[in-house]
Amino acid sequence: MPGARADASASLLGPRPAPGDPIRIGFQVWGQHIAWPELMAIGERIEAAGFASLFANDHLMPILGDANGPVIGPEGPVVEGWMTLAAWSQRTSRIPLGMMVSAVAYRNLGLTVKMATALDHASGGRAMLGLGAGWHEPEIRAFGFDQLTLGERISRLDEAASAARAMLDGEAVTVDGRWVRGERMRNDPPPLQPRMPLLIGGSGEQRTLRIVARTADIWNGEGSPEEFAHKNAVLNERCAEIGRDPAEIRRTVGIPPVMIRATREEAVAALAQLLARYGGTPAQAHGWAESSQLANTQDAVVGQLRAWRAAGAEEVVVDLPSPIDDETLERLAGPVRELLA
Repeated sequence: MPGARADASASLLGPRPAPGDPIRIGFQVWGQHIAWPELMAIGERIEAAGFASLFANDHLMPILGDANGPVIGPEGPVVEGWMTLAAWSQRTSRIPLGMMVSAVAYRNLGLTVKMATALDHASGGRAMLGLGAGWHEPEIRAFGFDQLTLGERISRLDEAASAARAMLDGEAVTVDGRWVRGERMRNDPPPLQPRMPLLIGGSGEQRTLRIVARTADIWNGEGSPEEFAHKNAVLNERCAEIGRDPAEIRRTVGIPPVMIRATREEAVAALAQLLARYGGTPAQAHGWAESSQLANTQDAVVGQLRAWRAAGAEEVVVDLPSPIDDETLERLAGPVRELLA
């Protein structure tokens, strides 16, 4: 029940899988163009189907995305992510919860750690703190936050990740950095979990993966299985540089929406129809859908998931726009997981 301590296996996305274990499936639910009752029902449904994790996303304005990464979406309604997580914590009882990811470009670090810790208590010890540099410049500008270069955002993430890890570990943190400042910031009460997982999102080889190696419990990467395998190897190298066991860092990968149909053509058409409701022309929506190999047959999707597992990912975190495609979700919950096993 919410508020009571959850099973310890909720920590770090569950027990570490053995090399031959199948990849797990979690979801990042889009909080845009969706009504509150539907958003809440989606969270309950994901847990009831036995999926591995449930993430909100930290955006203040809509985004879209294709196989090449996120793109700017048209104006429209967006539900704030941390309030979404708080509500899900009371409607679920087992599934790990987190933000994929909180942007240090517009989140005060100390306050964000306190919010994640409150979520941990509300959920009975199921929270993860996800941090990223932030990228969506229109919302940063629209809401009056500092306009930083990419390098400056990465520097801010570097300072924030170190301070967050220290606060989560019970230290009274004083920091007078260029981007993060605080005097004896204490995270009291501490999380229910003995060690709340710190998740870092991003794949930059020169800086971001060094931040992951130094501070993270979970890394959420991106890209095709081949790209992920390369970044995964680089992360192992970054761990070796500082003498950290790379096995201490759990590996997940964020992937575009999945659409499963009897043929590739039918899957692309169905995903294009779904994405079209988020803006853009029908031709653009079709292009976005066609760019993804995850709009495909069941066997093709299983093959892609196996490839990410072989590349080192323990879990895929699937972008989930609304309305939920019932056929796809039911196939992922049933036959896809059976075939993966």
